[in-house]
Amino acid sequence: MTSLLDPEFIRRLGRLRLHVQRRFAGAAGGARRSTRKGQSVEFADHRAYVPGDDIRRIDWNAYARLEELVLRLHVAEEDLSVHLLIDTSASMAGEKLDTARRIAAALAYVGLAGSERVGVAPFAESVGAPLPPTRGRRRIGAVLRYLDELRADGETSLARSVEALLARRPRPGLAIVLSDLLDPGGYERPLDRLQAAKHELVIFHVLSQEELAPKGGGDYALVDRERGVRVEVSLDEHALRAYHKRLGAFLSGVEGYARRRGAMYFRAGGEVSFEDAVLAYLRTGP
Repeated sequence: MTSLLDPEFIRRLGRLRLHVQRRFAGAAGGARRSTRKGQSVEFADHRAYVPGDDIRRIDWNAYARLEELVLRLHVAEEDLSVHLLIDTSASMAGEKLDTARRIAAALAYVGLAGSERVGVAPFAESVGAPLPPTRGRRRIGAVLRYLDELRADGETSLARSVEALLARRPRPGLAIVLSDLLDPGGYERPLDRLQAAKHELVIFHVLSQEELAPKGGGDYALVDRERGVRVEVSLDEHALRAYHKRLGAFLSGVEGYARRRGAMYFRAGGEVSFEDAVLAYLRTGP
């Protein structure tokens, strides 16, 4: 099942389900309550019988009381559409892309095991070939192999990925973004577009230990992986204080955005392992 997930962590995932804060109407029979009425065993409502309806659905007990023919309607149980958007820009190379792929692998495993429909869309300067939505336990291996082959290259362009996803007119569902959010074009407008298209937003903010806690005390040549720009800096105490101030403002800004938009937000990387980030999300809610 590739090296992304070890058997022990898979066992820890157990019977956990992907967490959503609202209901969605699916397209095929699944295991999650939908907004539509259907054929599941849980009663939802009555409606008047009309010629051509299945007489097996007539509520004869209601007829005995009301002397009217009515049908029993049930809550449909259907699949949830899960869209995994993974940042594969050059700034994600190494530790961050590994963390993002592992989080995506765990969520894809839980989703497919729970009869959800899971698709993957990598994004950078050029939008990579997506993995179309797929469903069923037998597809877990194919999805994990796809994730295992992702590589980091190019500049970040979340906006381009979101527009490419929405152009395919996907069913509204769960949009899970895994990125460092270091996007020259900004992250707010693309994420707003996802929510405007009625997708529920989950953000996994992936950062490296080096970004969160850089080591000072020397002269360094910093190279922008996406643009190739080289900057000579001295990381003395003053520079580190300024860096941490900017970093704190950036992190607070992302968390504040998520809070205002009602999106779920989880940080991963550094001292927060990918397992902890995944379990924090899966254990959210009632």
